[in-house]
Amino acid sequence: MQVAGHGLRVDDETRWRRDLARGASLLAAVLAGAALVFWVAANWSRMTPDARLAGVQGALALCVVMAAVLAWRGHRATESMVALAALAALATGALLALVGQIYQTGADAWELFLAWAVLILPWLAALRSVFLALLWAALLNLSLWLFLDGPTPSAWWRWGASIPSSAWLLGLNGVLLALAESLRPVWRDARHLIRRALAAATLAWAVAVAAQGAVQDGAGAVGLLALGLVPILAVYGAHVRWRPDPAVAALALLAGIGVAGFVLAPWVDSPEGLLGLALLVLALGLWAARHALRLRAALAPTVEAGAASVARDGRADAGSASGADRFAEDDAPWYVTALRVGILVPVVLMLGVWAAIGFELDSAADALGAGLLSMLPGLWIARRAAGATWREAGGVLTVLGLLLCAVGAWLTAGEGARGAALAILLAAGAAAYAGTRQFPVRLAAAGLTLALGCWLTMPLDFLFHLEDIQEAGWPAGLAWRLVALLALGAIVWIGSMAGARRACWRPLAWAALATAAGLAALLSLAQAQPGLWWTSGGGALLACAVLPGLLLGAWMASHRPALPAGPRLVAPAACCVAALGWMGAPVFAVALVGLVLGRWSGARLAQALSVMLGLAGLALYYFDSSDALVAKAARLGLTAVWLAALAIWLWAPWRLPGRPSGATAHRARGLPVWLLAGGALALGAVQFRVHHYEAILSQGRPVILALAPVDPRSLMQGDYMALDYAVRRQAEDWLREQEPVRAALRASGRGWLLLRRDGEGVWRLAAVAADPPAAPAEDTVALALRWRNEGLDWGGRSWFFPEGEGDRYAKARYGALRVAADGTALLDGLLDEALAPL
Repeated sequence: MQVAGHGLRVDDETRWRRDLARGASLLAAVLAGAALVFWVAANWSRMTPDARLAGVQGALALCVVMAAVLAWRGHRATESMVALAALAALATGALLALVGQIYQTGADAWELFLAWAVLILPWLAALRSVFLALLWAALLNLSLWLFLDGPTPSAWWRWGASIPSSAWLLGLNGVLLALAESLRPVWRDARHLIRRALAAATLAWAVAVAAQGAVQDGAGAVGLLALGLVPILAVYGAHVRWRPDPAVAALALLAGIGVAGFVLAPWVDSPEGLLGLALLVLALGLWAARHALRLRAALAPTVEAGAASVARDGRADAGSASGADRFAEDDAPWYVTALRVGILVPVVLMLGVWAAIGFELDSAADALGAGLLSMLPGLWIARRAAGATWREAGGVLTVLGLLLCAVGAWLTAGEGARGAALAILLAAGAAAYAGTRQFPVRLAAAGLTLALGCWLTMPLDFLFHLEDIQEAGWPAGLAWRLVALLALGAIVWIGSMAGARRACWRPLAWAALATAAGLAALLSLAQAQPGLWWTSGGGALLACAVLPGLLLGAWMASHRPALPAGPRLVAPAACCVAALGWMGAPVFAVALVGLVLGRWSGARLAQALSVMLGLAGLALYYFDSSDALVAKAARLGLTAVWLAALAIWLWAPWRLPGRPSGATAHRARGLPVWLLAGGALALGAVQFRVHHYEAILSQGRPVILALAPVDPRSLMQGDYMALDYAVRRQAEDWLREQEPVRAALRASGRGWLLLRRDGEGVWRLAAVAADPPAAPAEDTVALALRWRNEGLDWGGRSWFFPEGEGDRYAKARYGALRVAADGTALLDGLLDEALAPL
């Protein structure tokens, strides 16, 4: 017997315990890794640098040893072993960040991420886990991006990338995708997550390159377009013929349509041209959806034989849904639905702009009238038309009409008629949802109605009071709306599993959860006042945080034969207690709700999206300034320990197998060696770097340089001041008059600054050299530098300080460096105007 078709076996207590323990252990590993990063970034002043280093090294060693012990005991502990190895990989990054923080070697430098990727390779090779593979690929991407986009410490947050960076990142992800495909037999990746993630990254960078080419002129534009189109065609062809995967093929089709839209967009200079582009993109989208279904039907014998694939709403993707017209029904596969949504959004937006300009819609009455004129025919066509193409066109008209009605409601609310605006919006949204059977249309109708409805019920100007939220008085109301949306999404989701007739409500559940995620992100960005959530919004955030535990309890209670009363009560109660750990991270709580619902219904897409949303929620929690990083690290760490104890308790009645024999014994002996070797490599490499930095600080010559600081927050290393030296500007002015030296620096990639001390003890520029200088004079120092992105880089670009001590270091006017005999420099301290240490 199965739960909802794809759930756990309700008559198997062992499987229930195993899956609950696996989930608890993986969640504990994620929270423990986040706690370690938060703790390192806090730069806690009450603990010495040596003690902090010892703490992180000890945590890394403990994780490696425990993973090795589990590997030696047998294969049944695979999930826990992988979780420990993943935590060790995260601890490796935290250790590298801590070394960079202590020795002031730079904020978010590309070397940190590259070294991190290299050091986790032994564990990746030994375990071949999906998490480590995706982490390794992400680290390589970050390292290359930071290297190509220059030495700016805060370059990680820039959304865009230069043309060379986009091209190189495209090449990197293409190579990684080819490598993953060639090593496919050795990966434990039954869901093809590695392939699809790397294919999506490759296609995204290909579209970025082609889009940059679309706005260029001349031969360069043709080259960039070709550089973007060729990888798209290659990914499509490879995953149709060589490694059949209809999901990747559908993503490639969507990317190709995106490139076509970017190529034609610069030629649009009138409303008629915009209308033509929208219709062309719609036609291409219809063709792509039909083509994707044909590919799925053709590839079904080789791709989906022996198992039912999972549709985008969690139900089995029936093999009969292979006709070219099935994309207009509710049971289309998730990747076809994603393709249709990806086409629907830009088409409706272009049509909305065309309607607003072409018909001069400048009032609420105009917008409402145009909306009704579009929605009513659209609903009739979507319900009555015989062909899939006409039904899809009717759905587009319906969403366009709803969008125009929403604009009319917004304008009506701006005139003070909030109640009328809300009534108009609800009526239009309900008509669009009930009048069609298409999943994307229903999703758009529910999402637009819920999102704008939340806005209409809030104070008119709440979005403009983020800097003074306590006086604005809106976060508490927003938090309770978040709880209401989560409860609505959960109730509708559970109800949609009752049968095929109720499955029509699943788009509403998706829309409610998506809107809740947006509200949670807004709440995270608004948390700027310490203690706010323990007063006005604390109850709502607590209710949001405990909802995953309550859903878990409801799931288990609905299948009582599976577990005795003890585990059935203890596991949900423990999750509700653990909610105190993520109460301040509402996005993470929303992700856990989606994860439980996705697991309950067997919706793999919901689970995957929830995991990504949870990681994003932890990132937002990191940058939330309402509480200290040390406090957040402590809460997350205690929560991780609590969940680990729950996992151990769930596993307690089931002993691990004895020592294996034969081939399994050989693997059990080899795997611990690989794990321990990886740990020794990480700890040894970090210790070597520490020894090198200590030698520079103890033996290097002291150099004082004038600087100009600013203070952002690093991606992993906490609060810091980004430093800009006056001598760098002097060197740039000097090089403008010495073009041969600049050319030599550009060719070799490295050079030296010759510095001479003035009468006040500050070192000034004497010259810039491309060749190693001879033995400098007594009052001269040769500072080694690298030439990157037409700029000079010699390190010492940041000063990390404990959280909350920015005012103390805002008085810094000089940087004290230590320069080794080979020219390598480390920042040793900051000085005030009187050259006194801060």
